[in-house]
This record gives sequence, structure tokens and C-alpha cells, in this order.
Amino acid sequence: MDYLQMFICIILTVLSVLLVVCIIQNYRIQNKMQTNEEELLDNYRRLKEAYDKEAEEKRVLTERCEELIRSKEHMQKTAGTDYLTGLPNRFEYTEHLKEELRDMKSDGLLGIIDLDIDNFRNINDSYGHFYGDQTLCEVTRRLTRFVLERDAYLARVGGDGFSVILKDFSERAELEAQVVQLLNYLKDPYHIGEREFMLTLSAGVVVVPTDGTNEQTITKNVDMAKFFAKASGKDTYIFYDDSLDRSVTEKLELQTEVRKAIEDEAFEVYFQPQIDLATEETLGFEALVRWNHPERGVIVPSEFIPVAEECGLIVPLGEFVLRESCKKLKKWQDEGCRQVVAVNLSARQFKDRESMDNVMRIIRETGINPKQLELEITETMALDDLDYAINTLQKLKQLGVSIALDDFGTGYSSLNYLKRLPVNQLKIDKSFMDNVLEDHSDQKIVETIIALAQALNLVVVAEGVENSAQADFLKSVSCDKAQGYLYSKPLREKDMLGFLQTN
Repeated sequence: MDYLQMFICIILTVLSVLLVVCIIQNYRIQNKMQTNEEELLDNYRRLKEAYDKEAEEKRVLTERCEELIRSKEHMQKTAGTDYLTGLPNRFEYTEHLKEELRDMKSDGLLGIIDLDIDNFRNINDSYGHFYGDQTLCEVTRRLTRFVLERDAYLARVGGDGFSVILKDFSERAELEAQVVQLLNYLKDPYHIGEREFMLTLSAGVVVVPTDGTNEQTITKNVDMAKFFAKASGKDTYIFYDDSLDRSVTEKLELQTEVRKAIEDEAFEVYFQPQIDLATEETLGFEALVRWNHPERGVIVPSEFIPVAEECGLIVPLGEFVLRESCKKLKKWQDEGCRQVVAVNLSARQFKDRESMDNVMRIIRETGINPKQLELEITETMALDDLDYAINTLQKLKQLGVSIALDDFGTGYSSLNYLKRLPVNQLKIDKSFMDNVLEDHSDQKIVETIIALAQALNLVVVAEGVENSAQADFLKSVSCDKAQGYLYSKPLREKDMLGFLQTN
């Protein structure tokens, strides 16, 4: 019995130990399972966070990509659009022209019209940029209506420049008719705010492929045609042809020659006498520049002055003429000469304050008696900025120089500004003398100018006197002085001195 009990106790003890071991093992398994579950949940959370983060980044990247696409499309549209008028700009126009040239049929024609508003700057200067912008918008509306009626393309290619590409024609005559119609269409009065004004435009025209087959050549040729349209007096159109190229080449060559002639002092000052009509005494001379060209001989100002003005050489040329005239005047003064020398100032010289300082410096440096120097400006130059003109002329007069108003009668000829300008002399333009004997109106104009000058105690000089009948008429209306081929052509210095001795 004791063994049985002991055996049972051993069995129970073993079972208890096994039970405890099972319980411990079960606890460990459950604890491990719980740990694994927590790890799985933690891994799941981390995976979910990573997924959510990646999804968010993908969403952000997608939004940014879409935004970039929209921005690119907007930039492309903006880059090719004029902000004021909404028209294609020069960049877009160039791309469109290239496309038209690529798609053009072998027997097709394109008409390229480049338009510029004449004197557009005057609108901005006179009325302000608001009126200028509104004018551009109104021109755009008219051009848009014109191109919508045709197979045409319109772009704004510059400040006041527009380009039209036309395909609706089969020969040059048809294109020319449309250009005329377009320019006339744009001439109707413009009503901007409470103001009404007229506009004109100048146009250059090329026909493709006759005048070019690539964008660069076409653009060059149409610009050149437009330039010549403006140079021809504006409010017109010119078709490109090869002669324009030759003309531009000749002008560029002439500009180079003028620049070199100034550097080489190849210009020479001539002098044309001014005669007292009452006594026939020589009172003075006008200094006139001539170009001693090595191949073409003596060239008159009408051939090179416009070129010098256009390329900015008129200021150094004008200063050369003044300096040479003052040097010669100083020499003549030292020899006892009492005649006055008149020197023309160009518009650019007169408007340039630095240049005017140089004029005053030349007068002082040459040591002349300034009472024998007369400086001539045109009335147009004086009126361009009346306050500046008055101030500048007063400074010159303080030096002792006298002032003449040249080409009088061709501009405003207003008594109001004339009495304000500190001038000593009026010069009647040659255009009035050309027909003064036949044209009663010209006679009255000359008489009126002389009477006006006398009322203001001004001396009057008539230019372009070529015969004794003109001189007699001038004497009859009490003109003071005359200048022209009746008395003498412009003379070199040695010939001028000979003229003085014999007269």
C-alpha cells in the first residue's frame, strides 16, 4: 500500500510537473504569438505608413507634373502672344511663317505685308501711353476684321509694327489691290476717349517665293521695303525688288566713306557772299561744306548730309565746319576783315547739350570776335523745344554771337514764338524765290515776312536769288540782304578773298 501510494504520488508529481511545463510552454507560446502579432501589426502599420507616404508623394508628384504641364502650356502661349493686343508676337509669327513655307505648294504664293504706324511716337508724347495703347488696340481690331475676311494671318511684331500673311491671291496685282484696300481701311478717323485723330501707315510688301524662300531672307526684304516706304514720305507701300538691295548697299558704302572723310578731313568749307541790297556791299558769307571725293570730285551737301544725319555723323561734321570757319574767320579778322560768317547748326547738334557746349568751346578756343559770327538754326529746330531753344540761344548771344532763323516761312512762321526767340535775322527760304516773279501768293508771303521782321527789328536775308528781276523785287519790298548765284556761287577761301577785292 505504501508503495502504491508512493507510486501514485510520483505519478501525480510527474503529471503536475508536466502540467506546469505545459502551462509554462503554453504561456511562452501565447506570449510569443502575442509578440509576433504585435510585430505583425507594427510591420503592417509601418507598411501602411510607407504606402500612404508613397501614395501622398505620388499624388504630390502627379499634381506638380500636371501643374508643370499647365505652366508649360501657359508659358508657350504667353511666349507667343502679345500681352496688349492678344495677337501672336514676333516669335510666334516667325514659327508660323516657317510652317507656311514648309507647307507651301510648288505653285503657291504668299504675300507678306509689314506695317508700321507713321509718327506713332507723337501720340505717346502728346497724349500719353494710355492713348498710345488704345490706338494700338483699335488698329488691331481693324486689322483683325480685315484678315478674318480672308485666308490671312496677323501678328504684332514690334512696338507699332504688324505683319500680315496673305494667301488669297493668284498674282501680284491682286495682292497690291488688297494692300491698298488695307491701308485705306486703316485711315478712317480714330476715336480714343474724347479725342479724334487720323493715322497713316507705311507698308513693305514681298511676294513669296519671288522675293525669298526662307524666313531670314523674307524678313530682311520686307523690312527693307518698309524702310523705303517710310523714307518715301510715309503713308504708302513699296514692293521689294533687287534695286532696294543695291540702294542700301550704296548707302552703307557712302556712310563708310563719309566717316573716313571726316577722319581724313576731306571736307572743305566754301563761302557764299551775302549782299546788302541797298549798297551792293558784301556784308558777310555763309559757310557751306563740300566733300572733296578722291574719285567723284566735289560733292554737294544734298548727297552726303542726309547720310551723315542718318548715321549720326552730322555732329562731328558740323563741329568740323564750325571749327574751320572760326579758324578762317580769326585769320581774316587779324587781317582787318569785317565781314560776318554764318554757320549752320544741324538739328542734332542743336538738341545735343554736350554738342552745344562744344560749339561754345570752339568759339572761345579760336579766339574770334564773336560779333562777326552768326549761327543759323531752322524754325523747326527752334519749335521742337521752345524753352530749350530760347535758353540755348540766349547763352550764345551772351558770347556775342548773332542768331539767324533759316528757312523761314516753311514752318509755323508764328509771330507768337518769333517775338520770344532771341534772333537777329530771318532768312527767307529759297522755295519762295523760285516762283516769286510769277506767283502772286509767293510775292505776298515774301512781303509779309519782311514786314513782320521789320516790325520786330530783324534783318531779312533772301536766299536763292538767281537773277536781277528777283533782286529788283526784293529791293522794292525793302529786303535787307540777298544771297544766291546772281552774286556768286559758293567759293573756296582764295576765291572768296578775290571776290572781296573785286567787289
